[in-house]
Amino acid sequence: MRFRRASSDSWELREIHPLFATLLVDLPKAASRHKKAQARLYPDPTGGTGDEELRRDWKEHVRPELERLFSTSRDIVTRDLESLGPNGQGGKVVIPENHIDAWLNALNQARLVIVEENRFAESDLDHREPPDLATRRGLSLLKIHFYAHLQELLVEAAG
Repeated sequence: MRFRRASSDSWELREIHPLFATLLVDLPKAASRHKKAQARLYPDPTGGTGDEELRRDWKEHVRPELERLFSTSRDIVTRDLESLGPNGQGGKVVIPENHIDAWLNALNQARLVIVEENRFAESDLDHREPPDLATRRGLSLLKIHFYAHLQELLVEAAG
């Protein structure tokens, strides 16, 4: 897979291996599975102090805005991924520069969700051994590492 500047206002992923194309196509869906990652995506604003007024204000004002931001980010990524086609066979994805924040957001959502779904510990994420791709857990670990790599590329591109 190659990542390069496509124009003055966009970046491009091209020569995408079919496995990684599949992981890309799955990104918005993975990011949307918030149920098991509620505590990571919507942390208690009181830090356990029990300040009910703060908790109520956060739930009423902040959380809906976070949910909207998360949803909007996934929608943007979904539209950018349309060039890959339903099975990821399109071969390239163009990421407009003004979509980078949405991509970073969606990638982060997906990584947090996958970590929670699989109950990965810090030691699982340290890259000491290659993941066992014959298992669902190993594929999930590969997905986390791939999404982290994309985040690194996009952060560099935005910088």
